[in-house]
Amino acid sequence: MKKITSLIDILSAQTEKSPKRVIYRFLEYKNGEWEMQNITMRSLYHKSLEIAYALRKKGLRPGDRAVIFSMQDYGTTYAILGCMMAGVTFTVIPPPLDEGKIARFISVLKSCQPKALISNYALEQESGVSLTGRLIREAFTSVIRLKRIYTDRLTPYKRKDVIVDATENRLVYLQYTSGSTSAPRGVRVTWKALMKNLEQCQACYDFNHGTLGTWVPFFHNLGLVVTICMPICTTDACAYFLSTMQFLENPKLWVKMLHDFNLTLTVGPGSAFDACTRIFTPEEAAKYPLTQVTHFMNGSEFISAKTVEKFSRMFRLSPNAMAPGYGLAENVCLATFASQDYRTLKLDYEAYQKNCAVLVTEEKEGEQVKEIVSVGAPVKDLNLVIANPKTKKPYPDLHIGEIFISGDSVANGYWGNLKENANFRVRLEGYDRNFYKTGDLGFLYEGHLYITGRIKEMLIINGHNIFPSDLQALIIQKVPALATTAFGFFSTNDGDKEHVIAVVESTPEEDFQKRVGQINAAVSERFGFSFYDIIFVPRSAIPRTDNGKLQMLKARDLYQQGKLQLLHSSHAYRTGSAETTIIDKSIDKADEILLQVKSVFEKVLNIEQYNLTDSFLELGGDSLMGFELVSKIEERFHVKLDLREVLLDSSVSGVANYVRQVLTGGKGTSKAVNLEQECHLDPAISPSGAYETAPQDCRNILLTGATGFLGAQLIRAILTQYPKEGLHLYCLVRADSEEAGLERLIKNMEHYECWKEEYRGFLHPVIGDLSTEKFGLSDEQWQELAQTIEVIYHNGALLNFIFPYEFLKETNVHGTVETLRLACAGQPKYYHYVSSYSVYDTPNNKGKRVYENDPLNTARGFSLAYSETKWVSEKLVGIAQKRGLHTVIYRPGDITGASNGIWEMDDMVSRMIVGTIQMQAIPRTSYCMHMTPVDFVADAICCISRKPEAMDQAFNLVNPAPVPVKKAVSYIRAHGYPVRYISFGAWKSKLKQATASENALTLLACLFESGTDANPGVLRHFIGKDTIYDCTKANVLLNQSGISCPPVDEKLFGAYLNYFKKNGWI
Repeated sequence: MKKITSLIDILSAQTEKSPKRVIYRFLEYKNGEWEMQNITMRSLYHKSLEIAYALRKKGLRPGDRAVIFSMQDYGTTYAILGCMMAGVTFTVIPPPLDEGKIARFISVLKSCQPKALISNYALEQESGVSLTGRLIREAFTSVIRLKRIYTDRLTPYKRKDVIVDATENRLVYLQYTSGSTSAPRGVRVTWKALMKNLEQCQACYDFNHGTLGTWVPFFHNLGLVVTICMPICTTDACAYFLSTMQFLENPKLWVKMLHDFNLTLTVGPGSAFDACTRIFTPEEAAKYPLTQVTHFMNGSEFISAKTVEKFSRMFRLSPNAMAPGYGLAENVCLATFASQDYRTLKLDYEAYQKNCAVLVTEEKEGEQVKEIVSVGAPVKDLNLVIANPKTKKPYPDLHIGEIFISGDSVANGYWGNLKENANFRVRLEGYDRNFYKTGDLGFLYEGHLYITGRIKEMLIINGHNIFPSDLQALIIQKVPALATTAFGFFSTNDGDKEHVIAVVESTPEEDFQKRVGQINAAVSERFGFSFYDIIFVPRSAIPRTDNGKLQMLKARDLYQQGKLQLLHSSHAYRTGSAETTIIDKSIDKADEILLQVKSVFEKVLNIEQYNLTDSFLELGGDSLMGFELVSKIEERFHVKLDLREVLLDSSVSGVANYVRQVLTGGKGTSKAVNLEQECHLDPAISPSGAYETAPQDCRNILLTGATGFLGAQLIRAILTQYPKEGLHLYCLVRADSEEAGLERLIKNMEHYECWKEEYRGFLHPVIGDLSTEKFGLSDEQWQELAQTIEVIYHNGALLNFIFPYEFLKETNVHGTVETLRLACAGQPKYYHYVSSYSVYDTPNNKGKRVYENDPLNTARGFSLAYSETKWVSEKLVGIAQKRGLHTVIYRPGDITGASNGIWEMDDMVSRMIVGTIQMQAIPRTSYCMHMTPVDFVADAICCISRKPEAMDQAFNLVNPAPVPVKKAVSYIRAHGYPVRYISFGAWKSKLKQATASENALTLLACLFESGTDANPGVLRHFIGKDTIYDCTKANVLLNQSGISCPPVDEKLFGAYLNYFKKNGWI
């Protein structure tokens, strides 16, 4: 294969020539000052070598795949270049911070099947009060375990033997253009294409002596190619990186960075420039003239001439400084660019609506003229042709058609055998080469490209690509009533901004406002935007082809022309004027705070009619507009608000309440969930037929949560207590294959020192995911499992003390639903649910003895969302039991280490012990801890589950000998660790000041914010204040079995401390 001069070759040469040259500067704005971390060529090169060495050490070979979490730090740059050195194909994706990004992460894993995951360990260990840090950590523990490489925990390595020669067609990385609910599309970028596009970028702008300032995320092709790779190809260029999170929290920092550091080049989407024109006052903008910036690269979404004019005027841009461009991942990055050549055209608007480009030769009224911005000329050696998408015949200038591109920078297809790869092999009339069919519409004029729209299905929203199929799948999932309804999407622009419209076929009797709220709520939660307009039309009103396919382009044209027959328009409803609006009816005129917040909402969103409880995103807001909202409210009330708190309840009512609490010295709270309403089980989940085998005679068992702490011990207990003849233990596990799944099970048990080689023959991995419908199995696999399994032990759950109910629900509640679904499919199965004694964690149980079969009637007052998910799950199990399913519920106390001392620091009790030793202090308290060893819990569950008299009962498995904190402190002191008693307030203060590396409890510090000496709040969850847990029924069934809960005495407690010390935690 033909070798090529690669980016790594250039990096090596530049490092040798100028090792001390600063190539990247990572900025953070703190306390009114910039903090900077410089990365030199030498450090970049050596750290990248260390990544390459780590990849080889982990067993990755050239061609293997790795996922890189874009942490927007220097480590991400090391990871990218290290993968290039090692020949490992990488993909950079955003960390899974929310539901949409978690879904994307999962889909990318399924697509490219990576062997390694690269990130920054310190960022994973951020304080528990950091929303970002918590969600990153949760994605690691709840999605999948890969070979982990941390960019801040590398082994020094300076030899070049880990560098793989670059060849033209060697795959460098995959640029994913989508990846949520539908199959993702990973663009295959080879060395040939990457190096060609870098050459093209250099021909557009002399990067050699420029200073680049950016906040664009590294997972975006602009961030990867222009801001990371391009500076390496230059002699003196330097890139300044403002974190994306800081930009989103305060977009003004972007302008301040450009001004303060005298930078000459920046990149951003049109919405970012638009946001700056709205959040800066003229007086503020005057303080930050940007005359030194020669190139404002403007791309990724619709470019408004009005926004460009306003931005240029406000920040005193030099002529031609705005540099629009057109880029796409299928051409690596840049395809066209207007360098120092900003142009606009004025077109006849009526003709433009008909997809005709007619230049305006004389002055017309504003509404009759469409001003469109040029995105520049094609980059060097890229052949760009406008052609008829059907006949493939090229068009002349000023003729709107589809954009086709050809050249060495064009990718060679998508990862996998996708039918869309045919788009890379299109032949045009008169050309003897392949073209890529972009799906974008535009026209050429005097060598410049003008974008007019898209004919491909992809929508571009806030610079992100979203496929209508993703939207459709999500809406059907969240709004089942629309499952049999025809609906589709298209985008339009009004000269200032691109808008996404949803069209729904309906009947006049539909509750339109209810449907609008449901649709926008679902879309805003997953994708972070809401529809500009949701229109309802009569049945069959959406244009269709002869074979019934929806024609959304025709629907768009009819919509723009006002010819689409409407039953309801959400945009017209919100912006319509009336003497008395919906909002007016519900406002108390004396509530000045509510009125002021309302006026800010209406100004930012340009709306009039809406409900006080509609969220900001449901009403059409996005993250940048959210900052504008917060800024204007802060200005009006002279307070400082936390955007994250605002987004907890971003309705007018919610924000007004938050402002009121801030003004009175309080804090905001999240929305409460009505747990009773969560207790609904699909009527189809009901057993049919009778049980044919007694519990003790069953031999085909399914276990969920098998790769966890308790899961390992349950495998041991089942394979020890059940007769071996005909025994098969099926374990649900996330893995790439059955072999990898079995390896996970074995390694997990080896870690907890409970593995025996004789177990191997009884284990059968079932590759699936608890949080997905039918575990993500095919119908055939599901049916086979349903016909085989006789007993289910549902132990899988997401244990997290920070996350809200809605986040935990997907795994903990939906996982229960799916296991119940399996239990009722085919022959009914015995169902064993591992719950938690935290279901008693409500104020009404204070001072009471709680019994195993007591009905759990109270759903209010839980300290933790985790407890809420267990309460709801128990209720669902109870519903299934009433329908005839034999179920058993087990409620362990706080599960602690086994008799061998092994204990993972994933729970509150272990963190409390370790954190106490680290702080050398503990609050004064008389509480007791119900420490229940994990091996006892597993043995007890297995023993009880095989007894017929256990069916349809619940059992408390809580240590009858709780450990008073006073006694735990004496054990700690006896092992040489000094601990003193301090007040709860002083303890909280010390904990708040500690970093995650200084104290294990820092992760959970936010849980103790509301605690006092008299009422420590969440502390009662794991110490059971004044609550006695009756275990009589469990003790009766365990009698004469030899299984009893051992007391956690000084010897066992000491074993725990020795294990913590062995692992470096204390």
